[in-house]
Amino acid sequence: MRVILQNNSSSLYFCRGDQWTPRFKEALDFHALENAIEFSRRENLTDVQVVIIQERAGSGVEFMPYSIQRLMNLQNSSSQGQTAARVT
Repeated sequence: MRVILQNNSSSLYFCRGDQWTPRFKEALDFHALENAIEFSRRENLTDVQVVIIQERAGSGVEFMPYSIQRLMNLQNSSSQGQTAARVT
């Protein structure tokens, strides 16, 4: 499984620095959703989505895109819930 970032406007995949590629196999693998979300937040990337890629022997490649904004909101909600639980 790979976790990569894709630009919503251009459909290009993030490589390194400010480089983007049309080939998903050349994209930087963040290994986990949390890493991709944190990178997007730190670099202020707003027009991107996280794509989980699952390559299956004999059945091809499965692409599962997720809205980075939605994932950020979920992550913020869960961390706020944990803070509230600790305070009470």
